[in-house]
Amino acid sequence: MTKRLLSLCVFISLITVQAQVVSPSSAKLNWKNVSSHYTGFSQIKPSLVNEGEESIFLSRIWPHGYAQLMRFNDKTESWELGNWGIGCGTVNNATVPIEIKSKTEQVVSVYWQLSTDDWDNPKHFMVEGSLERRPIRGKYKFFLRYSLKPWTLAHRPGPIYTIESQEFYVEK
Repeated sequence: MTKRLLSLCVFISLITVQAQVVSPSSAKLNWKNVSSHYTGFSQIKPSLVNEGEESIFLSRIWPHGYAQLMRFNDKTESWELGNWGIGCGTVNNATVPIEIKSKTEQVVSVYWQLSTDDWDNPKHFMVEGSLERRPIRGKYKFFLRYSLKPWTLAHRPGPIYTIESQEFYVEK
């Protein structure tokens, strides 16, 4: 049973990664409630506003329905992704799409814990695919994956798009 579950999670993760697209979609999305400065990650509580004429869909596959952190590396002058979990479809309501309808707003959680060294008392930002650690203090933004078609365990969404937040600074 455990091997099947692990195989399913890895398979879903591979499908998700292969389907990602970075080109913009026709959706008109904006972030709300994003400050320019935070004293800690737990203060980040953004909302996504769908100003367009069509619904968008967030992933039911964990953790892809959450926003992911990126941190600016001053030395390389580039953005680095934070660690991120392997996609897994063993979630509640795995076949029910997460829809953000046209002309509505929805709170979106930033799953910052996956990008840090300690969930309760983070001291370092962990760079994806690396053992490198960065200080928590720094310049960040987050991004969210979405699709224009329902995205569940049972429905492949087609192209997957992303929307990034504006930059913000985290103190610790």
